[in-house]
Amino acid sequence: MFNRIRRADGKGDSDASNHSVRLVVGAMPLRRRAETHGQQRNKAVARSFFEQVLDQGHLEKYAESHAPNFVAHGDPHDASLAEDMAAAREERKTAPDLRFKINEIIGERDLVLVYWTASGTNTHEGMGFPATGKRFTTTGMTLFRFKTGKITEEWNVWDELSLMQQLGLLPQQ
Repeated sequence: MFNRIRRADGKGDSDASNHSVRLVVGAMPLRRRAETHGQQRNKAVARSFFEQVLDQGHLEKYAESHAPNFVAHGDPHDASLAEDMAAAREERKTAPDLRFKINEIIGERDLVLVYWTASGTNTHEGMGFPATGKRFTTTGMTLFRFKTGKITEEWNVWDELSLMQQLGLLPQQ
């Protein structure tokens, strides 16, 4: 397809099949698009939700950052805001010392991605788990979609296998 190459010195063409070609790219700084006010606001809402609600346990503030028609996409089914809030209460019940640390937060368009680490001690039965008394640390990512400064959708991935192994509910591999 590209069998003819213009020589860098401007002295004609060269047959690419007979010569090695070196591509030289000038040192041009990449320009990063400036964050919009909406992106900054969305990241601040996501950070506040993780820090105040999930990490500090102020579950009464849960709905402040979410739209009434919020959907948490998951398996086996999507969850409403009320169901997601109930799940957060259940998580806090099973591990009262549950803590969340934000490792990275990235915003683009109407999306915010939070890479996080959660840790705690499973001291009470809940979430389908017996109380084991064991500490755990797991990582995950949450992708939020925003509309007018409120979280409207959420997708989560996290290392559930590692969590189950740390709690002694599955054998170590």
